[in-house]
Amino acid sequence: MAKTVDLKHRRNLGIMAHIDAGKTTTTERILFYTGRIHKIGEVNDGSATMDWMEQEQERGITITSAATTCLWETDQQQYTLNIIDTPGHVDFTAEVERSLRVLDGAVMVLCAVAGVQPQSETVWKQAKRYNVPCIAFINKMDRVGADFKNAVNSIDEQLSANPVAIQMPIGAEDRFEGVIDLISMQELRFKEEGWGLEYERKELSDELKPEAEEGRLQMLEHLSMFDDGLLEKIVEEQQVEQSEIVRVLRDTTLSGQITPVLCGSAFKNKGVQQLIDAVVEYLPSPLDIPPVHGDHPVTKKVVSRDASASEPLCALAFKVASDPFAGQMTFVRVYSGLFESGKSAYNPRKRKYERIGNLVKLHANKREDVSVLSAGDIGAVVGMDLITGDTLCPKENPIVLERTQFPEPVIDQALEPKTKLDQDKLEEALKRLMQEDPSFRSRIDAETGQNIISGMGELHLEVIVDRLQREFKVACKAGTPRVAYRETITQEADSEIRVEQQLDGKEQYAFCKISLEPLGAGGGFEFENNLSDEELPTLFAEALEQGIRNAMSNGVLAGFSLIDLKVSLIAGEYLDESSTEVAFTIAGVNALREGALKAKPTLLEPSMKIEVVTPVSFTGDVIGDLNARHGRIRGMEEQGGIQVVLAEAPLAEMFGYSTRLRSLTQGRASYTMHFSHYTSVSESTRKALTGESVSLN
Repeated sequence: MAKTVDLKHRRNLGIMAHIDAGKTTTTERILFYTGRIHKIGEVNDGSATMDWMEQEQERGITITSAATTCLWETDQQQYTLNIIDTPGHVDFTAEVERSLRVLDGAVMVLCAVAGVQPQSETVWKQAKRYNVPCIAFINKMDRVGADFKNAVNSIDEQLSANPVAIQMPIGAEDRFEGVIDLISMQELRFKEEGWGLEYERKELSDELKPEAEEGRLQMLEHLSMFDDGLLEKIVEEQQVEQSEIVRVLRDTTLSGQITPVLCGSAFKNKGVQQLIDAVVEYLPSPLDIPPVHGDHPVTKKVVSRDASASEPLCALAFKVASDPFAGQMTFVRVYSGLFESGKSAYNPRKRKYERIGNLVKLHANKREDVSVLSAGDIGAVVGMDLITGDTLCPKENPIVLERTQFPEPVIDQALEPKTKLDQDKLEEALKRLMQEDPSFRSRIDAETGQNIISGMGELHLEVIVDRLQREFKVACKAGTPRVAYRETITQEADSEIRVEQQLDGKEQYAFCKISLEPLGAGGGFEFENNLSDEELPTLFAEALEQGIRNAMSNGVLAGFSLIDLKVSLIAGEYLDESSTEVAFTIAGVNALREGALKAKPTLLEPSMKIEVVTPVSFTGDVIGDLNARHGRIRGMEEQGGIQVVLAEAPLAEMFGYSTRLRSLTQGRASYTMHFSHYTSVSESTRKALTGESVSLN
């Protein structure tokens, strides 16, 4: 019998941030203070627990989301924390996306010097997409240039996140000594020795009182906007109890109306224990979030599940990982019911039952065997053939949860295996990597026969190639990265195709009529079946859709993938004796190609959002270089002798930019770049791509 766990005392949370804000360092301290590890590792020397991959340790960045479970005891209660440490680099944003999809709350770590940075905005939008309540932790208060108020203001101005500071720093930079707790109106002083395990909590000194009282009043005024009882007490100048402040903070955080803000220095072991207290106090348990909703796979009606072990099973596979010893390991979030090793669960995608393999709880790359995962649990299952987004449930009470939408790759690279044996190993390794990472693609170029891999950026593909060589032992040579152009349509068009041919000595028949219409930028692909099962059996309609999807990978202008269009099936015919799924797949391929040619296709290229941080003296050189790369300057802001330049530019113009920027600024500038949107190519690029597409390889 599974052990019953009180879901009120469980927190499923993610740690998210811009690269180098101190996210993994913060997670390392959380693990130490909760007793999960007994020695603090550091990112800089490659010993951080959650950065366990060789590539992470060498580069000092997080590449893959790592999960762990730890316990935190307060005066009254013990809490279970399931934590996922997510990457900060934009090339691995898909890792953040699928993690936030299954988490109940999040801690956003910000640098006290830089405040909100480009990837901070990206992860915040991802959290809001899934209605994930957040706490902000202003880290690196010991850094030169640390400014708590500016960091809080950046949360308000750039994220519109309604920040409410519940702490204030005592000092800053090398004089950062502790924090003021605005709820209890006490000061906390951290001891330098003993890894910050011990700290002193005492009444406020006269020197700190005026600033603390002003900060507390601002906090209460902010909270009173959401609670009439609190507003009444403030107006009548009555005493406000700590318990009432905590209640209003919790309610408004869970509803997403405010973002509580704390501060500290994870590297100097200051403020992290108070952050853990805030996590259990203000972030939701599985019982605090709404029931999970999905669709019935047949009727398409909305189905919901409450977070309870007594409800029917509902579990989501949100990540696939290759384990060198155990094979395929799938990360699973259980929303309801019991997920028990040795039993069977129904997979609506495959329309069949599958046996549940060995279950484990994770601690980075270490595993702890368990027999059951219950409602609210996050763990992994070994040995099941699942893909990201699969729902597991009972067949008699099915549910399909919404799949996570991942961004399209923007950069390609050719791969050449060194031997025939390596070619076979390469194909198998690429297949496993695509299962792991939905933002990574691989295909064979029809003209050259080369393996073409596609990803979110140069670093993404660099890590993939490194893993192929080290982890999968494939001897291969990588070509120069190149832009992943796309095709789309610009107007509506209809297309009808009749397939009447012999295959393997058997007559094949299929007829379909489809309409195509363009979707807005980022619209992806939609397929709408307007026919009933009597007019065209579902099996044939699904085969037709698969043919259309197959054809989209090879566009009609220059062979690039088609994106941002909707296809509607408006007519279809079949014959009992000669219609097959193969015939309708062929019809789908031909219908899409014919329709796309009629719908005025055009070529697109990725436009990148760029933020350059440079000393003011180099601003002119930086802007001049961006203009030469056909960049468009979107804004500039000076922050204490440092100029922040915001721009957009075609990805094709940005190769080698890091070297050029170092040269222009004597190595004193840095930049971040991430995909913004696809835009039409210039006329000269269009002619080069359609007339000399072979030269791209």
